[in-house]
Amino acid sequence: MPEVKNRGVAPERASSSILGDPEYRPYICECCPKKPKKFGTLEQLSKHEAEKQYECTFCPNRFKSRNEAIRHLNSVHLRHHSWSCSALGNAGAPFGLSPAFHDSPSQPGVADSCGYCGEDFARNGGGAAVGDGGVGDDGDGALCATVVDWHERLHHMRHVHHYMECNKNKRFYRADHFRQHLKHSHAGTSGRWTNLLENACMLEEEPPQPRVSKVSALDMFLGEPRPRPNLQ
Repeated sequence: MPEVKNRGVAPERASSSILGDPEYRPYICECCPKKPKKFGTLEQLSKHEAEKQYECTFCPNRFKSRNEAIRHLNSVHLRHHSWSCSALGNAGAPFGLSPAFHDSPSQPGVADSCGYCGEDFARNGGGAAVGDGGVGDDGDGALCATVVDWHERLHHMRHVHHYMECNKNKRFYRADHFRQHLKHSHAGTSGRWTNLLENACMLEEEPPQPRVSKVSALDMFLGEPRPRPNLQ
């Protein structure tokens, strides 16, 4: 049974006559971080916490079943990638948003498609290298976008897709959530260009650091519960 603590209840309050009031619940659980529950007695708190014997390795959440703990572990903590608009680069530079554009499927070599909406933008450079008015030469005779072309694309990103208006620090850990962000925050539309934009916005995630606990969900996942040192 998990160790029960008096969650910050002062001794003088614990001995107060208001303990007889059924509405007075001084004990708060720590196993439900999002919506902590309150209890009037230690016995009630102990019974509640004993129902959730599977503790997450990385956060204070605890669960009634092993399957719930593993599902939480995989969906919340053991994620290798995230998606963020910040991965596209500096929107203030002419070429800063180049990852948001890709070779047009309908006009290959002569136009680029916007990753947010699929609109094509022409390349008006004659294969010039960077510094000569173009972005670079692919080496296969394809045209290149000029500085003027990129300013047009930058204007499109700012005024149509509101690129610089979203929170660049926000990350999405599910691709469908990122697509919803593109739709609602950037007037994005779905198409084959969406997958290319998702690839450009994908970031590698650092593995989380485990908390020290008694028996963790990761131990349950591995099928080998291991006792952990009690640091209290």
